[in-house]
Amino acid sequence: MKKALILTDVQEDFLRNQLDYIKMIAQRYLNDHGKEYDLVILTLWRHSGNKGENPLLLHYEGAKVIEKTSYSAITPDVEKLLKDNGIKEVHIGGVDAEATILATMFSLVDKGYEVKVMERVIASAHGQNGAAMGIARTIVGNENVVDYGTQRVWV
Repeated sequence: MKKALILTDVQEDFLRNQLDYIKMIAQRYLNDHGKEYDLVILTLWRHSGNKGENPLLLHYEGAKVIEKTSYSAITPDVEKLLKDNGIKEVHIGGVDAEATILATMFSLVDKGYEVKVMERVIASAHGQNGAAMGIARTIVGNENVVDYGTQRVWV
């Protein structure tokens, strides 16, 4: 089964100091596991404060960088990439657990993809990782909220 990795909004203007750890965790995951995916997508949350800038902090050769202006990472461009690459399973991580990650998960589930939420490669600006992962477990099942990727980063 062909699979994709989507890492959302790991960018300078969004993280600030409280979430800086996710950059290292996500980049390490990309470096160690990126080749396991048929498609890697990095999203950049575009807003009025970062027009004309490139605040994206992750780099991976061959990754598709997609700009977005909504919570969900499933933009028309991302939908096309998933379809054109024959993707059936999508792993998601990045920022922000209770908003972007859940919105992306719901969008993917609604479109019929198998979804894995990468619990240890997700950060929350509002300290809601636990609550967000509880919702994810309810929607996609315990077995699809996976803890691989790195060490525990929240309590």
